[in-house]
This record gives sequence, structure tokens and C-alpha cells, in this order.
Amino acid sequence: MAVLVISFAATTLDTATRIQRFIISEIGTTISVKLLQNRYIATGFALFPPLILTMWNVQNPNTGEFTQEGWALWPIFGASNQMLAALTLMVLSLYFFLRKKPVLPLVLPFLFITAITLTGLILKIQAFWGTNKALAIISIVLFVFVLWMMGEGCVAFKHSKRHKISETKC
Repeated sequence: MAVLVISFAATTLDTATRIQRFIISEIGTTISVKLLQNRYIATGFALFPPLILTMWNVQNPNTGEFTQEGWALWPIFGASNQMLAALTLMVLSLYFFLRKKPVLPLVLPFLFITAITLTGLILKIQAFWGTNKALAIISIVLFVFVLWMMGEGCVAFKHSKRHKISETKC
């Protein structure tokens, strides 16, 4: 069982690093920065932020002492995971809407997960603001990303609705 868990963790880390490297390389191509297009440099850029986040000293809000605890990112990881679930439900809702299929079973969980994620991020921002500004700022960025994702979903919905209306008139 331990080998299975370790293999899963290693595969997940490898895949996440590889995807991040591809994203950084694409950004380098888009903004014409040759340095970021190098796969070794891009991998270094992909690994540097997690390394810093897991190695820095974090203040325990209960005791006030500083310890090196990488697990402090766990609540923020949970919020980013929920963002991915909400994004998936939003995309599926739009897809089903365009296909004139029932969307209520997708929209209700999307709204619930989004509300829970936003609430959790607000609570984490408040909790981290006094003790750890870096984690508070990361939480704020995630909060903005959730709002941005919802805005993009609304734009896509309006665009698809307008596109559907123009198709029926032709």
C-alpha cells in the first residue's frame, strides 16, 4: 500500500511539474522570452515557488511561534481544488446548455461549490492577515481568480445565448 501511495504522489508531482513547465514555456513563446522557452529553466521556474512556500517559516496563530511547516498551504490548496471543481461544473453547464440538455443538476453544485470556496477564502484571508501576509495575499489572488472565472462564465453564457438566438433567426 505504501508503494502505491508513493507512486501516486510521485506521478502526480511529475505531472504537475511538467504541466507547469509547459505553461511557462508557452508564456515564454507568447512574450518572446527565449530564456523561458528552455525546458530546464522553465522547470526551475516551476519548482522555485513551491520550494519557497514549503520551506519558509510559518507563524502558528495559536502559539505565536515560528515553525517550518509546509502543511500551512493545505487550506489554500483545498480552495484551489474547489476552484477546479467549480470550473469543471461551469464548463459542463455551458456545454449542456448549448446542447439543450438539463443543466440544473450541474448549476446547483456549481453555485454551492463556488459559494463555499469564496466563503472559505474570505475566512482564510481574515485568519492569515494578522499572522502571515504571504498566505493572505495568495488567498486574495485565488479569490480574484474565482470571481474572474465566474465573470468569464457569464460572458461565455451571454455569448452562447446571443449566438444561439442568431442561429435560430437564419
